[in-house]
Amino acid sequence: MTANDLMVKAAAKAILYNLLAQAFNYPDDAIASDLASGRFGEKLEGVLTGNLQEIIRALHVYSGKNKDEILLDLERDYTWMFFASKPRIAYLFGSVYGEGKLYQESTFEITRLYYETGLKLDESFKLPPDHIAVELEFMAYLAFNEQEALKEGNKENAEYAAGMQERVLNDYLSPLALNVGDRIADQAKTVFYQTMGNLLKALFRSYH
Repeated sequence: MTANDLMVKAAAKAILYNLLAQAFNYPDDAIASDLASGRFGEKLEGVLTGNLQEIIRALHVYSGKNKDEILLDLERDYTWMFFASKPRIAYLFGSVYGEGKLYQESTFEITRLYYETGLKLDESFKLPPDHIAVELEFMAYLAFNEQEALKEGNKENAEYAAGMQERVLNDYLSPLALNVGDRIADQAKTVFYQTMGNLLKALFRSYH
């Protein structure tokens, strides 16, 4: 694979992880608007291939719909699955699956990786560091750094960023994503979160 091929691949990963991070943050007007316009699905399809694209086509159901109604449905489903359901449909934190509760050793391990790679969480940041959206944003950051290093011809930095992505995937993000995906694919009430669950399962299975 040429340096240009690697650069294109890194750019696609950065886009993908950013979109997934957006999907697992609390829903907002931006994602509702992108679903209503079809942009969210188009962006994902642009960086996915084969059966992963087929999964995303389910999101076409939102095209042309009222964004306020979409947002309300997403908010209700997100709140129910991740905060209100008893027993909880899914937790969005890696430490809960690995160690049974929040803020365990794995939380501090991933936080150290953030600092080690130059990513500093703002003091006003509210989410636990091992929230799936934060780990996805971290992967987007690493993929962007890999892309920039390749663009500059800095092989050492590119290899470091690529290696760190593999480490985060294998040790943290992949197990978390599979746990979340398995739980919401069948139990989410909206097509959006059902689709995101199916995508997580298909996308991260190869890493675990």
